[in-house]
Amino acid sequence: MERCSHAKPFCATAPPRRRRRRIFANATSPAVSTSKARFPALNKPAKPTPPPLLSRPKLPVPTTSATDTGGDKDFTKKTLPEAASAPPSSSGAGDVLRLMDALGLPPDEEVYVSLLRDCADAAEVAAVHAHVACRCAPAGGLPTPLANRVLLSYAACGDIGAARRVFDEMPSRSGLAWATMVSAYSDRCFHHDAMRLFAHMCHEAQDLTDDSFAHSIVAVLRSCTRAGELRLGEQVQALVVKKGRVWGDIGSSLVQLYCESGGLHKRARQVLAMMMRHHCQEPVPEAAWTSLITACHRDGLLDKAIDVFRDMVSAGVPRSSFSLSSILAVLAESENRLGCCGWQVHADTIKRGVDANQFVGSGLVHMYAKQGRLADAARAFEAVGSRPDAVCWNAMAMAYARSGRYRDAARVMYQMRAAGMNPSEEMTDAVRLTCFR
Repeated sequence: MERCSHAKPFCATAPPRRRRRRIFANATSPAVSTSKARFPALNKPAKPTPPPLLSRPKLPVPTTSATDTGGDKDFTKKTLPEAASAPPSSSGAGDVLRLMDALGLPPDEEVYVSLLRDCADAAEVAAVHAHVACRCAPAGGLPTPLANRVLLSYAACGDIGAARRVFDEMPSRSGLAWATMVSAYSDRCFHHDAMRLFAHMCHEAQDLTDDSFAHSIVAVLRSCTRAGELRLGEQVQALVVKKGRVWGDIGSSLVQLYCESGGLHKRARQVLAMMMRHHCQEPVPEAAWTSLITACHRDGLLDKAIDVFRDMVSAGVPRSSFSLSSILAVLAESENRLGCCGWQVHADTIKRGVDANQFVGSGLVHMYAKQGRLADAARAFEAVGSRPDAVCWNAMAMAYARSGRYRDAARVMYQMRAAGMNPSEEMTDAVRLTCFR
């Protein structure tokens, strides 16, 4: 009990608060003021303004030429006026070359070829060309592989003027250079320039390889077809027959030349016969058969078009959507369907997995609609996996309208609008006229 007597009795009262405040006030230091001191608010330090962004440092433009001396790393610098006047390029190839110049690393031929292969436009090609010319000018001009690569890059980017300047500056032109320049003129629709250059090539070129010869022949035949120069095309055929190269793309170009000239189907069949003789070396391309089928269909020779397709099947040529859609268009207008039945062609499309193609599907719908087989036309229309085109919708609507099923024709037109395609005025007027009848 005595140990617990130190505890305060419950009746003891706590000292008043005023006394405690006085004691606290007396205990404070006289240096500290008893009044509430208001400290000024601390201002946040202002954020330092960032320095202005500096522009990307421009690496030096290649104005020096490096000449390797016996494998040493030291190279002499010679300033060239044309390189100094070349504008700096902001392309990836220009950045790589300026960086290599800043590091003192002279690029070799493989680096130039790789950069030229990756160029996306003519400006990048011009930057690499200026750098190559700067370093190779003292050695007597561009090497032949680099010159061919620069010419090909300019032609691929569509700068025909720059490509021709490179071509004219070449001391010795290879077969690849001739073929590249002729193809560039033909692709850009400078057909007469392509034909003149091809004639110049035949007089001067001596070392034409098989690939360069084939490319130049295909290009000049394409120009002859588009420009209507049948006489030059016949001379090119004589040259091809003399060299014994009537097959592949060359033969297809000759067939297309005679098919586009009009009324020369017999010559096209002769070219096909010559191509069949070289079938063991290279099979006859599908494009040659398709060109002749389309030409016969255009000129109204439907039976001959069916005979060409029969010969194509007998030759074992694989059919794609192009040839199958062409023969379906012929069968839709032909009355003699005994030699090549539309059902057999339809089965061939299913076998080859092209029945869902838009062109093939439109051809099937059009063929069955012309024959009055609406059920088959509807199944062919539903089999089109992708979005049907306007021709397919038009064929289905007109098939219902001609058969007297006016509600189905109107329903197809509304479905066409719901699919986001507006029917043409000719189609709407034709359906309305048929419905009124």
